[in-house]
Amino acid sequence: MVIAQPFVDFTDREPFTLKPELRDAAMAGIDATLGVALERVHGAEKTHFTIFPECTIPGLMGFDRIAAAMADDGWPTGTIVIGGLEGLTRAQFVELSRRPNTTYDTEGSSLDHIREDQWVNCCVTWAKLDSGEVRSWIQIKVQPAFVELRTEYQSMFQGQSIFLFKGKYEGVNAPYRFATLICFDWIGVRDQRRVWEWLLHAIEQLAEFKEAQLPLNWLFVAQCNPGPSHTSFMGQVQPFFNQVEFPSVLREGACLVMANVAGNVAPGVAKEYGQTALIFAANKFMKPENQPTYCAGGEFQRPGNQLENLTDTVFRERGACIHSFRQRNPSCLPPGAAGREFALANATVHPFPGAEDPRTPSGHVPAVVKWVNDELDDSEKSLESKYPQWPLAGTASDAHQRSVNALRRLNPEAQTKTVLVATPRTSSVPDAWRNPQSDGVKHVLHTFSILGAAGYQTTFHGNGAQATILKGGESVEVVAVIGPSHEECDKHVMDQLPDHRGQLLVISRDEDNTSWDPRMRTLFDQAAEPSKEFNFTEPTSAVIRVSYQDVLNAYRDAANEAALRESIDAAIF
Repeated sequence: MVIAQPFVDFTDREPFTLKPELRDAAMAGIDATLGVALERVHGAEKTHFTIFPECTIPGLMGFDRIAAAMADDGWPTGTIVIGGLEGLTRAQFVELSRRPNTTYDTEGSSLDHIREDQWVNCCVTWAKLDSGEVRSWIQIKVQPAFVELRTEYQSMFQGQSIFLFKGKYEGVNAPYRFATLICFDWIGVRDQRRVWEWLLHAIEQLAEFKEAQLPLNWLFVAQCNPGPSHTSFMGQVQPFFNQVEFPSVLREGACLVMANVAGNVAPGVAKEYGQTALIFAANKFMKPENQPTYCAGGEFQRPGNQLENLTDTVFRERGACIHSFRQRNPSCLPPGAAGREFALANATVHPFPGAEDPRTPSGHVPAVVKWVNDELDDSEKSLESKYPQWPLAGTASDAHQRSVNALRRLNPEAQTKTVLVATPRTSSVPDAWRNPQSDGVKHVLHTFSILGAAGYQTTFHGNGAQATILKGGESVEVVAVIGPSHEECDKHVMDQLPDHRGQLLVISRDEDNTSWDPRMRTLFDQAAEPSKEFNFTEPTSAVIRVSYQDVLNAYRDAANEAALRESIDAAIF
């Protein structure tokens, strides 16, 4: 399966089309997504489903681009593409409905029912049949979202039907069924029933007629949803999987695919949109704790943890990207321990054209890579932004950017060690990292910005200590650590680096940012200078301890780089 997660923005008038400046990028995004589908990085013989969320395909030209790509001899048969088109005028919808091999509900959604002052929000399901023919089905959104109701000049035409598709798995005589809902249709009510309940009701009636039980294997929800984990949306998941209701519609092996648009034009943190996810009722799957690319949801992703008893797989990246993965069918897993698998395999993240980022490497993305790079995006973590009036602010800003660039390039294991040594009491699972670890990254950036402003050549490596600085030909390993007290920070570093040899500079910050020594001396204010060599009988003999407060004061008071270098040299060499 491949799911596009593009960034979209719309005009502020009905029918809410993509802004003109985004249309070329949207077309390029279609090409990129179809290209990822053809690459089959997921390892399956073909990409069976390719999904574009609600309102992401630029009208008729986007429709034609997808239809032409699927008609090409290089596109495999037995495949499906589902995509939401931007808002269409009545005239545009009429033109769409007349495309070759296109089907729509000519009764409930007859063109005679659509007024000139109405517009259409629809999705299209394309299928390339074994014969090589490409056919498409147009489904109109049933229930308008709030923004689609608050209109000034036109109204959204409301569809009357949902297409239910059926087929048989290749190589076996087993049936499958799937359908698509458009965003608010997932929670919308029509005639005292949710729209998804009407879908299950229709399948149940068919099952009763056949005196059989029929499966619903996939339900795709194509979204342009700022709150994908909102209670109203997640509150329908448990009832949907409740087999007591509509018992003839088998959903134990169903996959609920929530495909949403991006919250950012680039990879990174987003408070809205994103959270593309696959949700399963089956408890056969193992819950991912630290898997690359996706996580198990939980309280942080889903406030209230409403899906605790289900298998929830949420893609961490909420910015613009393309998701590719292989979804395991729970019905095909053997019973017992032999069948314990993760729901997804070979989950990778791909960029849209023009984007280059560690979070979209066209490969898997370890949790720490996503977390660290999100933290490094935060401009508020720059020392210059906190103290822009201080004399060396510009120099520190340059050093900050060098540190950011270097930390982004670290391998995942080194990034993990960099955070763990910076913050006592930290879980090894990045999905559990919160404000203390974020403060740790900030402390690392501030510390090495000051050292960089003092002219120290810094090499980040994450091999125990975070980096090495040079003074002439002499090297010193450096750790920046933040915790409740200097003493706890000191013990934490010693526990983290039990085998360290050579000089180690520990710059610690306690919760009150106090100084160890007002004269900028070491914690224990020893009379003897710290040794440059490790002494087996005195494990801390080569450790230099300095408080961040004293380093910060030196930075504040320095008129230039030379003065800052002199102050720090006096303290640590």
